[in-house]
Amino acid sequence: MGFLGKGLFQGMAVTARNFVGSYFDKERMVTVQYPEERVQVPENSRTFPFLVFDNTADHMRCVGCKICEEECPPQCIYIVMDRDENGKPLQRPKVFDIDISVCMQCQICVEVCPFEAIKMDNNYEKSQYDRFDDLVERLPDLLKSNEYYNHIKPAEASAVDAKLKAEADKKAKKAAPAKAAPKPAAPKPAAAPAPVAGRLVIPEDAPFTPEQRAWLAGFLSSAGAVAGPATAPVESAAVELPAVEEAAPDTEAAPAVDTPWHDPGLAMPQRMDLAKERPLADKLMAAMAQTDCHACGYDCRGYADAIAGGAESDLSLCLPGEGETAGMLEQLMKEAGKV
Repeated sequence: MGFLGKGLFQGMAVTARNFVGSYFDKERMVTVQYPEERVQVPENSRTFPFLVFDNTADHMRCVGCKICEEECPPQCIYIVMDRDENGKPLQRPKVFDIDISVCMQCQICVEVCPFEAIKMDNNYEKSQYDRFDDLVERLPDLLKSNEYYNHIKPAEASAVDAKLKAEADKKAKKAAPAKAAPKPAAPKPAAAPAPVAGRLVIPEDAPFTPEQRAWLAGFLSSAGAVAGPATAPVESAAVELPAVEEAAPDTEAAPAVDTPWHDPGLAMPQRMDLAKERPLADKLMAAMAQTDCHACGYDCRGYADAIAGGAESDLSLCLPGEGETAGMLEQLMKEAGKV
């Protein structure tokens, strides 16, 4: 057993030892003379979020998709997408506010951002004289360059840059075949001698055996191509145009998907007008914001197909489209009798 006050004396002994030792060993200098001196914070430390831009502030990565606003636990993020004078979305935020007096520094906004646009800062000097408005950081305050991000978190930023570069190279490689020069058209076969008007006649000197000629005539007849009666001589079997040879080149490549409304620069009325004669899934897709931001868990095409097929019943998942998209989706589903 110790005597009364033993712990107190032990604590004072440790303090005295460090006080005296600090004159001889810098490791015992645990006090920093702030603000003249500052401790270098670790790279994996975090304080409050900021927005990353590349090159200039006009090239911010944020597209205003509102995923971080939706997922923020304390709801301290407020976003309004920017639009031009015609109401077209510009795929960038007009308003981006973060109330740092409410922010719990959880980093969920960073985890859910699909564009690597929001990151956690290391700056802890955020004290202000005002308890309210001065503690709300707005878009100009939040914007910081990718060079700053690389400076405060070099390892993390390098990994993000490598990821974005790989994605850009993959998109460029995928788009390369579409930009390649088209293949020269195959030469057309020589015209058949003396065809009947509107028909293709199998020439008598064609290199077919009687069995092959009979099979070919039967095939064309079953396909509805023979114009003459079934009792017509096999040697002069006539078929309706267009000739089979001319249809072959069109079957070499699948037709491109025609989605002219898939343009975020188009306003809702323009997109719906382009899809007015199309199936329900296409109309639903035209009602999306066309940013393919994956905030809903799909791209625009996938979300529309999921709704039309009954796999998705939530019509409010398109965050960039906001209430405008949700209202149009509900209207389309009511018109189709599915609500």
